[in-house]
Amino acid sequence: MGHRTKPFELPITRRAFLRRATAVGAGIASTSFGAHAVAGPQRKKATLRLNWTAKGEFTPLYVAREKGFFEEQGLDVEILEGKSGTQAVQVVGTGNDTFGFVPSIQVVQGINQGIPVKVTGTFGQVTGMCWASWPDVPLGGPKALEGRKVSISSASTFFQVWPAFARKHKLDLARIEAVNADPSARNGLFLSRRLDIMADIFVANDFVILESRAKQKLNLLRLSDLDFDPVGYVLIVHRPVMERDPDLVKRFTRATQKGFQHMVDAPKDAIGIMTKLYGERLGPEIIEGQVSRLLTLVNREPGLGVSSERAWERSLELLHEAGVIDKKLPLPDYFTNDFVQV
Repeated sequence: MGHRTKPFELPITRRAFLRRATAVGAGIASTSFGAHAVAGPQRKKATLRLNWTAKGEFTPLYVAREKGFFEEQGLDVEILEGKSGTQAVQVVGTGNDTFGFVPSIQVVQGINQGIPVKVTGTFGQVTGMCWASWPDVPLGGPKALEGRKVSISSASTFFQVWPAFARKHKLDLARIEAVNADPSARNGLFLSRRLDIMADIFVANDFVILESRAKQKLNLLRLSDLDFDPVGYVLIVHRPVMERDPDLVKRFTRATQKGFQHMVDAPKDAIGIMTKLYGERLGPEIIEGQVSRLLTLVNREPGLGVSSERAWERSLELLHEAGVIDKKLPLPDYFTNDFVQV
């Protein structure tokens, strides 16, 4: 689930995290709105931190706000744009923000580092990592990379799993010209035909923008089709808030589920809501394309937003094999289904 130019950053160390938590300690009490109920008929306040600026992948969250789903649950929610998944995990971990909407990879890394967050809903069955190529550059499988100029930015999520991917598919790296292009420059390189394949983009974000700018249909290969794509976007909460106010967490999680369900049931209405909010910034066609692609990524099994043990086990195994994490913790350390409505 704007351009995703920094989908991955190295995780913060536990020591650095604790230093930051201490530094902002005085501010946590006043800004972690979800930690305390507001007296009387007033709604409980909570913040939701995104991992990036507004884009089509975040449509269900804005739908939940604009359709009044948060308000129905007695909540006053402020949606805040972000700069990266790593930073979003950090600010939720310190308690500066109550909730976060972040790709699972950064969440898993943060939890492994001891950051106190927990997943209350899994909304992306996969991340949507994909490859794109020009019509005359076939994308039949992993071997399609050999003999080609391929964008694999060191700032991308795919870069982190690339060594494991190459080993699994026995790729001849000597025959692949991997270009570590700056994310802000890679689209231009591809559009000027100085790259054959973009191997470090996301189907519900960058691919839509790239195909729009190319003004023709591009070849597409999803890494999920190769069974090499971890769990996607998840809803996380500051763990102390979860322990102090589980009712808040339940209400927030269920309003988020309702936002996703509305997008699934009425995609045109959801697109219209997001276009009204961000059409001038993003472009109506981009929003429509991103939401249409997002619909293919929404986790609906075993229920919308429900975390599957099987899917999480597969993801953790992939990340461990790739060296993104050095160990796999017990599943309850990462997620709970106590707050989703099944």
